[in-house]
Amino acid sequence: MSVTASGATGLGATGSSATGAFVPGSSATGACVTGACVTDPSATGPGVPGPDPAEPGHADLLERLQRVDLPTLGHLLEEGFVGSAIRRLGQPRRMAGTAVTLALDTPDATAVNRALVALRPGEVLVVDMGGDHTHAPIGAVTAAAARARGAAGIVVDGVVTDVDALTDPRSGMPVHARGTSCLTTKRLDGRGGRRQVPVDIGGVRIAPGDIVLGDANGLIALPPTSLAAVVHEAEVADAAEPELIGRIRAGEDLRTLLHLG
Repeated sequence: MSVTASGATGLGATGSSATGAFVPGSSATGACVTGACVTDPSATGPGVPGPDPAEPGHADLLERLQRVDLPTLGHLLEEGFVGSAIRRLGQPRRMAGTAVTLALDTPDATAVNRALVALRPGEVLVVDMGGDHTHAPIGAVTAAAARARGAAGIVVDGVVTDVDALTDPRSGMPVHARGTSCLTTKRLDGRGGRRQVPVDIGGVRIAPGDIVLGDANGLIALPPTSLAAVVHEAEVADAAEPELIGRIRAGEDLRTLLHLG
């Protein structure tokens, strides 16, 4: 943060209650995570793909944002800041990726699995539970599946489960949600979810292709153009901050260092 002088899910694999994903050789009851089960277009909505995270310009912006202190963006922007009730519950590392959205109208683990198998590397699965803060759509198996797809993280406007597994360095990943629950989504018919539609997450409207940033301070979600407009200014502010803090610690007159109007 820069202070400038101027200015699951259904039943999962054996040993996990987490995800509704089917693992071969398991007694689990969810849909498969291999991609073969994505057969019903009506379960996924329009499925309009967002920007490819690997596109040169988009990838460069994500790389730069990965290094920016998110509270610095809070000095420069007013929109896109997700409500503080949604907090980091997964691995303690920075999340930066491209939003892929899922609006769940029912607690349908099959719809979640179908969204998982369609993920591309660098994407963030953003799940709008439609006000359902009791059924967890994400747990140990679904997080492992997202990680296997190369996802950058998961955001749920609702609860998650298997929180210890979500933080596991071997199989977890950055996950932001409202809290935890042992009650999970169920293996339904896959028609309870709409993919790649605008969703409401913590008071912020997130569209497919928006950039999602998260750390211990919170979440930001904005169109790439909005973040591209301020990324250089944020980089300059972050670069100047260590010197400013050093001068404060050295006892310089704060009236000469802090912006006082």
